[in-house]
Amino acid sequence: MASAQCYVTLRVWKEGVTAAEVTDRLGMTPTFAREVGDVGRSGHVRKGAMWGLSTEHIGRGALDAHLSAILDQVDGSRDVLRAMSTEGFTMDWFCFVDVDGNGGVSIDADLLTRLARFPVHLDLDIYGMEHDDR
Repeated sequence: MASAQCYVTLRVWKEGVTAAEVTDRLGMTPTFAREVGDVGRSGHVRKGAMWGLSTEHIGRGALDAHLSAILDQVDGSRDVLRAMSTEGFTMDWFCFVDVDGNGGVSIDADLLTRLARFPVHLDLDIYGMEHDDR
């Protein structure tokens, strides 16, 4: 039986806009904020800012649970996110999915309906776990 370990991040960015400005607009504290000039873990210097709200800190689990957790946090900001979308912000639900075995993940109709209320792209980043069964 396949299982998947997931986390979800709402990522928001626009050229010329700081992560701090996104924080002000949304009125919520991000899980992470990257600004132009920040040095990443790999040593590269960021050319653009990014604002993120992630479930990674609660541990990996079922995709639907992580999507629901993020949606619960941002539901009150839907109108602000919609306005930001019309202003050219790029936004996505970045879903890290690590699948063990054959199969994948599913999203039920109610959750898809909730997601569709936001002007946010769904990005599934899927990997296959490798295990040594010895």
